[in-house]
Parts: sequence; structure tokens; C-alpha cells
Amino acid sequence: MYQFDSRKIKPGDIFICLPGGEPYIKEAKKNGAIDVVPMTRYEMAKLARTKFNNPSGKLKVVGITGTNGKTSVSHFVYQALTLLGKNSFVLGTLNSNLTTPESLDTVRLMSDHLNKKGTHFVMEVSSHAIKQGRVAEIDFSIRCLTNITQDHLDYHGNFEDYEQTKLSFLHAKPGVSIGPSDFSEIKIPENSNLLGEFNKQNLQATKAILLELGYSEKKANKVLSEVKSPPGRFEIIEGTQPFTVVVDYAHTPDSLRSVLNTARQCLPSKKARLLCLFGCGGDRDRSKRPLMTDAAFSFSDEVVITQDNPRSEDPKQIIADILSGVPDKSANYIIEENRFKAIETILKMAKKDDLVMIAGKGHETVQILNSGPIEFDDREVVRKNLEILGFL
Repeated sequence: MYQFDSRKIKPGDIFICLPGGEPYIKEAKKNGAIDVVPMTRYEMAKLARTKFNNPSGKLKVVGITGTNGKTSVSHFVYQALTLLGKNSFVLGTLNSNLTTPESLDTVRLMSDHLNKKGTHFVMEVSSHAIKQGRVAEIDFSIRCLTNITQDHLDYHGNFEDYEQTKLSFLHAKPGVSIGPSDFSEIKIPENSNLLGEFNKQNLQATKAILLELGYSEKKANKVLSEVKSPPGRFEIIEGTQPFTVVVDYAHTPDSLRSVLNTARQCLPSKKARLLCLFGCGGDRDRSKRPLMTDAAFSFSDEVVITQDNPRSEDPKQIIADILSGVPDKSANYIIEENRFKAIETILKMAKKDDLVMIAGKGHETVQILNSGPIEFDDREVVRKNLEILGFL
């Protein structure tokens, strides 16, 4: 068996040494690799296609890229296809360490799904994966672009490269291209339980995909009225508290602005306040940090600034970058570097009818600190604090 991860090598395997993988050759041989084959990611993609007899050519493969909405649209499509009786599989942020895995892993999953009589394979496609050739040899039936706003400039260097990378996937062949201009006028079911303009756009993209797959307007509307948001996407944490708590993955300026705009529209009275907790990831695009701040302060009455995933970067520097976007000295905000304490703080601030938005990590179950990853789930931390406050 071919493996590109030296840790997964078993006796008799062949180690694919990707660029930069030379330091792991020794470990691969120690674990039993019988050969080492240097390859680029494009070469590995071709190998995967050949080795597994191109399963993408026998499945309906739907690839979804975009700055925001990839996870929601992919899960909406997956749920819709399941409701329509299809054997579908979804791959992305919620069930993979990488939003888009390396080609060998993805094609292996496609092959396994096909062997289980699978019919459709829905996957998120990141800009990193496009740029690195991780999806180069996959025969997509549909390529969908949800939107393009600023993100990942730490990797791409500038917005133009990021944008062109996304567009290169959209317009590549094979596959039908579906972009924002193709679904912006599509009508969605009025009986959907999903809130917000961002979910309207996600449903429009999903419906465009279903129509392209050959389903009627009637069938598409029926299943779309039943789909639910994936975990960590505008997820309401239930309890007896007299205020609403929402956990959301919003970690870009545009997505934070969208969820806060929706949250403000959900406030039940003029006296109700919108409280927002957010941070910014370390070792990532620093230029978006003040833009995140602008989004938070544009819609929120109170803001708590904290850590997200600082990784190897100094949390104090991240917070300093965030503070550079604070609009004026009269702005209402609190800095609490410890995310657990920050969540505790904002929940204690909440009053009757307020809405508390815990933004940035959504479904994630770990926090990546300078010292390494620790178990951390915003939803569970909220529940623990609500229990302490007597609301669970």
C-alpha cells in the first residue's frame, strides 16, 4: 500500500515522499517501508486516480469552494440527497483534519464509498487544496463557488492570488460550474427553519446544485425545507436562561458580519442587546484581524475579545492586532485572554432577552495553544457555565 504519512506506514508499504518530506524517510523505513518514492502532489493525484481505477468517474462528485458557506452547503446537499434516497457521502471540515484531505486519502474514500454502492460524493474544496493539486485528478460533476471574500492571505500573499485560485477550480473541467451569479435569483422554500441571509444564500446554492443534478423544483423545495444546519453553525445552546446563546464558526470578517447581522434581527425587543465574543487565529492572515473587530463592533452592543487558536503566535500580539480595529475609545469591550473565562464573563453579562454570540470555533473540540492542543468545545464550555448559573 502507498502511504504519504510516515506514521501510518506498515511493513511492506511504499512511502510517498512529498516535497519537504525528506526528514520523515527514516521513520518510514523504521516502520517497515520497503521503498521510498519521491513525488509531487500532482503526481500523487495521478497515482491515486490510477491505483483506485478513478472512482470519481463512477460517482456524482460535487465540489464546493468559497470563503464562507462550504460546510453548510456541502451538508445541505448531503442531507438533501439522503432524503431523496441516494447513498451520499460528505467530506470536509466536520469529519477531516484537513478541510480537503490529500488526494490519496480522498480517492481512497471515494473508492470505499463506491464499493458500498455509493452514488454521490460531496466535498469541500479549500484554496490550499486547489493550489497544491490535491483535487487535480478528480472528475467533478459539479463545481460550486459560494462566494469570495478575504481569507488565507497568509498563504496566498494577496487577495488576487486567492481569488484566482478559487476561480481556477470553478472554471476547470470536467464539471458544470455554479457560481453566485447562477443562484442569486433562485427562490427557496418559505418554510425553511434556517435563519439569516447567509443561510438563504447557502440554500440557493444547494438548490442550484440539486436542479443541476436533475431534480425538479418541487422535489428540491421539499427536501430543502427539511435540512438542518451542521454543528457549530448558528447553533443555539438550549437551557432555561432568559437569554439566547449561539455558537458559530464565523472566523472571517464577512462571516462574522453576516451572523451578527442575523443575530441582531433575532433580538426580541429594542432593549435587548447583542453580546459578541471573538478572537483571531494565530499564524494566519494578520490583516483580517482589525476587519474582524470592525465587524464585531458594527453590530454588537458589548464585545469580549479573547483567544481563538493562537498556535505558535503570542496571544498578546494577536489581541493587539485586534485592538487596532477598535473604532473609538468609547467602545464597550472587555479583554479576557483565557477563552474559558471569557465565555464565563460574557454569560454573566447577559440579561433578559439578550443574545450572546460565541464566534470563531463552532464545532471544534480542541484549542491550539502555544504549548499544543487541549480539549476545548465552546458548546460544552457554555453548557458548563449555564449549569453553574443554574440554567441547566
